[in-house]
Amino acid sequence: MALVDAEETYIELIFKFFQDNNETDNVDFTRPHVRPSLRYVYPMFMFLHALIGIAGFVGNVGILFIIGKHRLYRDQTHFFLGNIAFADIIKCVVVLPITLANLLIHNWIFGSFLCFFLPMIQCFPIHASMLTYLMIAIDRYRFIVTPFKTRAPAGLCIIGVWVAAVCVVLPYAVYIKFIDLGAILGYRFEGVGICYVNQERHIEEYIRAMFVTLYAMPLAVIGFLCVKVSAELKMLETRPMYSVHYSSNTNSSQVTWPEQNGNVKNDSSTASNEYKPKHTYQGNNNQDTDDDIDADKEKRTQNYIITMVTLFAMCWCPLNILILVQYFVHENGDNTGHFDITYITFTWFGFLSTCTNPVLFASCHMSDSTKDRLKGYFRFSTKGKQKPPRRGKQDPRESFEFEHRVEGQRVDSV
Repeated sequence: MALVDAEETYIELIFKFFQDNNETDNVDFTRPHVRPSLRYVYPMFMFLHALIGIAGFVGNVGILFIIGKHRLYRDQTHFFLGNIAFADIIKCVVVLPITLANLLIHNWIFGSFLCFFLPMIQCFPIHASMLTYLMIAIDRYRFIVTPFKTRAPAGLCIIGVWVAAVCVVLPYAVYIKFIDLGAILGYRFEGVGICYVNQERHIEEYIRAMFVTLYAMPLAVIGFLCVKVSAELKMLETRPMYSVHYSSNTNSSQVTWPEQNGNVKNDSSTASNEYKPKHTYQGNNNQDTDDDIDADKEKRTQNYIITMVTLFAMCWCPLNILILVQYFVHENGDNTGHFDITYITFTWFGFLSTCTNPVLFASCHMSDSTKDRLKGYFRFSTKGKQKPPRRGKQDPRESFEFEHRVEGQRVDSV
């Protein structure tokens, strides 16, 4: 919707504000007023957002506690996951309450500061999470596919992620306008204003650029790298297992090869640039290393990372699409109510991602016995359970069936 003159824009907004709040002359505009379209459903949305906020906060604090207690931060992947948990805590504690208040309250009572900085506060933790997932994909690609290349320090990558997340949201302030009604209309409107997006600056171009560079493109790169890593891990499972021990003191290497008869063959040779096993990585030069890539463990970790990224993308996809198209849809009195309910629903669905990561993290680090016990709690039918062996007289027809082995092959005969 293009507006011709800025002064006419201000006047139209002020008249619209009075039109929406003209029930009585005794209305206190300094107090929050719930949007008419959400008047009967806002308690439900408050409860749902509070539930997500509390669950996400507790779960992500638990992730940071486990990573710190068991010193999992020494692994770069867990260090990145800790950064995602920190970003989710910011979403639950800061972003979610402010966003919910902004969506429920019809009049703007938050002042000029939040008017300009609210879009930045809402967006930069989400962008930080997406960029961290991108760093995880790049780091795991270098670790699995090209293990001899030096991995970038996780701490330096995280600093770069937060700096980039803050820088990309700074242009939001250029598109925001604020009208202080207290300065124009007197004491009755002290602290009340109108905060809106200046359509004349074509913010839709900026929104499209943000969607492509910070949502669609990172997901495409992450998907490509995850496919490459998964293919490499699948190849590792089909190759013969070997281990390589490097000694920095003697400048030699010892390769252990499995033979067909099950014995182990050792081969010692001088380390040179002519032979470097592809799937071992070099540690600290001051100490000996005896490290192999555990294909099963890395494959399991890769599956969890793919699931985390997929759920994160699915949770924030509806809201991103809605933000992308809202500047092309003319909002009027007939569809305002539907738009408000849709927007707050998609927002809740986006914050749901703060609860999925703790569940996946707990599932990844849970012991097999605990998983089996939990499966037993949620098993409501006896389908698939093994029947206990029968006692007593055996069926005569079963006595004719026996089993024996001939040259290592299993033969059933009657």
